[in-house]
Amino acid sequence: MTAYDEDVLAAAPARRPGRRRDDSKDDVILEAARQLIAERGYEGMTMDAVAERAGTGKATVYRRWPSKVELTVDAVICGRPLLTIDDVPDTGSLRSDLLATRGVPQGTRNDELMHGLHQAAQADPQVAAVFHEQFVAARTALMRGLLERAKERGEIAPGRDLDMIATVAPAMIAYQKVVAGKKVGPEFIERMIDTIILPLATGTTPLPTAPGDPA
Repeated sequence: MTAYDEDVLAAAPARRPGRRRDDSKDDVILEAARQLIAERGYEGMTMDAVAERAGTGKATVYRRWPSKVELTVDAVICGRPLLTIDDVPDTGSLRSDLLATRGVPQGTRNDELMHGLHQAAQADPQVAAVFHEQFVAARTALMRGLLERAKERGEIAPGRDLDMIATVAPAMIAYQKVVAGKKVGPEFIERMIDTIILPLATGTTPLPTAPGDPA
């Protein structure tokens, strides 16, 4: 560097630092998006409405998420951390392991949000990919892990197709929530385990439903 360059740099005004991003607003905006998707569906969730619900300006939302699709994708991912086999305690039996998944925190568990996200998945391939990863692939992988654990304990009947069986519970839950529009409560989960999952995996006779249970 020459003496001239040093003089120029010394005479130049100091560069003013830009405004630092307030990361605390990210969670507020994402939660606002999740609430609106649950309340109004994907079509009813607008960037303007998210900004209003989050108590911030539209420019703040758009600086972080240039599009509604990107905001929805991040809202899904941040709201639903992927559940893995390591999150479910080894209880010693497949039935108890499956029942234990009901008490494991799984982020946002809201049927209205699920329905709204399904609408978003139908509307945009990018959301559909995240929806599949978060709601289908993750649950199928968890089921596969629980079945493998049970196989190591000697609970699985010979010749069982664990890949196929692993898809049954996630498919039934998705149908119940998204297609039938019904809530998936503890009773539904337990009945599904006893009458479908365990017989498929272990070759045992399905446990009978209690008197008065719906057919």
